[in-house]
Amino acid sequence: MNKAQVIGIVTGVTVGLLGVAVGVALAREEGRAAARKWLAQSGDLAQKGQQRAVAMSQQARQVAADKAPQVRDRLSTMISPATQKTADALNAALTRTGLNSKSESSVEA
Repeated sequence: MNKAQVIGIVTGVTVGLLGVAVGVALAREEGRAAARKWLAQSGDLAQKGQQRAVAMSQQARQVAADKAPQVRDRLSTMISPATQKTADALNAALTRTGLNSKSESSVEA
């Protein structure tokens, strides 16, 4: 067996044992009561987390809207020279070898 298979087997066994432990804990009345209490507490945390996530997403959208014109301008100033240089290099390469695979020096005028 290779390393990935061993890791997969160990992970599967660990998750399985954890599932059995949770099942046994919830099978008891004390475990169910503790789970209800934990869920009630984490419900408040989930709501606060969701509110923070909404606020962060709104802030990210605002920053993106503010920065988009600057990024577009910078990209256009970088891309225009690059495409021109690429076109020039391609044109030079095709001119030298484009005439039936002969260089210009061997072509008679």
